Amino acid sequence: MRRQSARVLALLAFAAISIVSCKKDKVEENDEEVITTMILRFTPQGGGTSLTYSFDDADGPGGNNPVQNELVLAPNSVYNVSVQLLNKTTDPAGDITEEVTEESDAHRFYYQPSAGSSITVNGFNNDADGIPLGTSSIWTTGTSATGSVTVTLRHYPGNPPGKVLADAVDSPKSNTDISVEFTSR
Repeated sequence: MRRQSARVLALLAFAAISIVSCKKDKVEENDEEVITTMILRFTPQGGGTSLTYSFDDADGPGGNNPVQNELVLAPNSVYNVSVQLLNKTTDPAGDITEEVTEESDAHRFYYQPSAGSSITVNGFNNDADGIPLGTSSIWTTGTSATGSVTVTLRHYPGNPPGKVLADAVDSPKSNTDISVEFTSR
């Protein structure tokens, strides 16, 4: 009887391991990206010197502290802004911006100027459904650009992702891939 019970338990254990291993092989579409670096490129409308600011955590979460620039923008100016994302945990570094653009229906950038900032952000590029993607945008500064702007990339998993225009930055339908607060002056 003991031998038969041991065999039954062994078969049940084998079946459980087989089921778990089958589930493990299934890969969910639109996995969140590994992003170590965010680069913002500012091109003044009407001409002028282009500016580049970044957040860089080259070794990923943990380890060394990230290096980040403060935004220094001219008052009463308008900039065309593009964002680039990199994964520097691979060699060579991967350009995640390409993946975000290819999967535009599953991603969205949110730009949140602080209350004390005179920066406004609009003019986003859109996905195929007309919903903001935000890899490019237009930033306008007022008389002073002091404050901060938080740039957040949200990822909408699922097939289809279900992203809609009214989704807030903290929508439970999406997850944060990266969020960086840039101080400005």
